[in-house]
Amino acid sequence: MNPAAVGLPQQSPLAHPDQAVRIYTANRGSANVVAFKTTASGNTAPVVNISGSKTSLSDPDSMALDSKGNIYVANDGATEVAVFAASANGNAAPAHTVGGSKSHLGPTEGLFVDPSDNLWASDFSDNLVTEYKKGASGNVKPKVTIQGSHTGLATPVGMAMNSSGELFVANAGGESIVAFAKGAKGNASPVVTISGGNTGLSRPFALAFDHTGRLLVADESAGILVFASGANGNVAPVQVITGLEYPTGVAADKQDHIWAADFSGNSIDEYASNANGNATPLNVISGSKTTLSGACYLAFH
Repeated sequence: MNPAAVGLPQQSPLAHPDQAVRIYTANRGSANVVAFKTTASGNTAPVVNISGSKTSLSDPDSMALDSKGNIYVANDGATEVAVFAASANGNAAPAHTVGGSKSHLGPTEGLFVDPSDNLWASDFSDNLVTEYKKGASGNVKPKVTIQGSHTGLATPVGMAMNSSGELFVANAGGESIVAFAKGAKGNASPVVTISGGNTGLSRPFALAFDHTGRLLVADESAGILVFASGANGNVAPVQVITGLEYPTGVAADKQDHIWAADFSGNSIDEYASNANGNATPLNVISGSKTTLSGACYLAFH
């Protein structure tokens, strides 16, 4: 049972049950990837800080983690994905990269690793989504390509997958979210399209699902939008969290608390699962010690 749903006292973030869990973000302004314990609060240094000349990081704004904690990062508009070992820290070189002429990787603004550890990348310039098999390395062909007039892709960025294996894609340039059936490829039509005036979508950037199946959307202009499980069409969100300057990352923890990366606010904010409106965060990670500057995307491990 969710205590917030029945008006019970919220657990203090300093007593967070996920003591060993870390939350990662790509930090565009500081050219690094950082992680904090979920118990962190205020102006605290990250426990992981991948930065330096060996990393190849330059304006990183797309990242994801696989089930083993390996870290996938793409620099802004890059056509190559750097893959770091789960233990990477400091001035660490990537364990390997994915990219090259065979890969069909274009300007990448979104990365996602599915439950089978397949890597997905979105090409915002060519309205293209590609999938690479688990462990892909080097100049490899994509396992799946989704592209074409039927797809509804319009400047695709962040991605997420629901429990049915449907891939949801945020269209930053189309004020919409589209989803493709498990196994979809080529010029596939979406099985879900969330768009229209009721949705409140303006520039959706990052996506995530919580454990109840709700779709969480970090919209650069509108805030954090929460859609009911199974939402489709011109539907209104059930919650809208405002007060963030420029949200570009969202994730849900095991309690279904909603975490947001604020690109311009240089913070990571934790909210109750039922937060709505200009809600006060349960916890905020921010300050000079954090090195947060243009945080993009969020992932737990």
